[in-house]
Amino acid sequence: MSVAYLSVSSEATMAIKSGLRLMHLLGLVLGLGAATLIDLVTCKFLVKGSVHEEHWKVIRFSSRIVTAGLVMLWISGLGFLAHYALFAPANLDNPKVWAKMAIVGVLSLNGVYIHRRVLPFLKSRIGRGLFDGLGARERSLMLASGAVSATSWFVPLGLGAVPQLNFVVPATIILLGYATVLTLAIFASTAVGRSLGHQDASVARKQLRVQT
Repeated sequence: MSVAYLSVSSEATMAIKSGLRLMHLLGLVLGLGAATLIDLVTCKFLVKGSVHEEHWKVIRFSSRIVTAGLVMLWISGLGFLAHYALFAPANLDNPKVWAKMAIVGVLSLNGVYIHRRVLPFLKSRIGRGLFDGLGARERSLMLASGAVSATSWFVPLGLGAVPQLNFVVPATIILLGYATVLTLAIFASTAVGRSLGHQDASVARKQLRVQT
């Protein structure tokens, strides 16, 4: 095999790896940015107490960007696995790689729930308060899905920023840390939901006393 062929092959391999890395970073930036925007707009609903058509359009557009970012993460992630299998098999033994794949899997399942349940719900609330007439369980589920989304986007970002974890920390430890952060985020969102429910009940009681 000629030296020239080996040189071209090596350059092609590096180009593929660079392309996958660029796609991965772009998918992460798009998904994280759009998901954060959705959370911020949703918080505005909670403060203002009313969902407007303009807000829904922003959320619908942002959700499409999140989906595009997630698709890019899957394509680049599977591409990295194929690249490792062909050119750097040792990298397949890196626990962080598999931990990140598992987290993206959770992110994908939560994305399916958001598209099937949360987005149609938000559209139905145009012209009304976000949680008007909503039970405690439904309120908690809506807020928990946002907590799962935010956590599952930021944790991979943090893992990518800490190369010292490569080949050092087991996947179980990484996923345990992720599960802990996720549990705390869900607990906090549930607490917020309960607080909002108590506020709504208090307002309703005051209105009832005024009417009587």
